[in-house]
Amino acid sequence: MADKYDKMLRHFFSGGLDVEIKMREATLRQTGKTHENIGGGRAKNKQFNQVENGLIKIESDEYLNQLKKQKKDIQQCVDMFSDEHKEVFYQYYRNKLTWQYIAQLHFINESTARRWRDELKRVYARQVISDES
Repeated sequence: MADKYDKMLRHFFSGGLDVEIKMREATLRQTGKTHENIGGGRAKNKQFNQVENGLIKIESDEYLNQLKKQKKDIQQCVDMFSDEHKEVFYQYYRNKLTWQYIAQLHFINESTARRWRDELKRVYARQVISDES
């Protein structure tokens, strides 16, 4: 369970989640060849708007909505902490610094930095569980 949340948090802090959201949107915006239906019957009153159809496709994509919700949930949890806590999270998850080095930078004990990380995981786990119920 902890590894699952660690992976999600690392993905968020490293910017991988933003990249994945943008890639999914770009994939959904791509249009394939349009079929001209030459020689076939065609509905005469059918309106086809490519922009609207693209927006509908993006808004109704479950995977994209799941990624956006995950990003929003993690951001809400991170915003609950002080700036020093956030800096520790970024240094650990994005910059991949060791706990010992982070503790020296912030003049705190190594166990304090780990405790802050564990608190972030607990808050995020509660957020996920409350959303599921």
